[in-house]
Amino acid sequence: MKILHDKRIVKREFSPGDLVLLYNSRLKLFSGKLKSRWFSPFKVKNVFSYGAIELKRKVGHFFKVNGQIVKYYLRSYDDHRVNEIITLYEP
Repeated sequence: MKILHDKRIVKREFSPGDLVLLYNSRLKLFSGKLKSRWFSPFKVKNVFSYGAIELKRKVGHFFKVNGQIVKYYLRSYDDHRVNEIITLYEP
């Protein structure tokens, strides 16, 4: 059973500069039933060998969390839209 269980575990390896979402387990069921438990993206500052990750807030404060309560932040198309200037020439 352990071998079958270990095959399904997805190992996440983060690197400095990645954007991640942080899971909040303290959000109570009835206070915000429809609220997401994943909080806004944080930037990874440092990854330690024992599984801890140091995250950076927007203000610049750093804090350490367990690496198992974060997941990659997948940007939507609107988040990384590039503004391009296209010049049109008359034929």
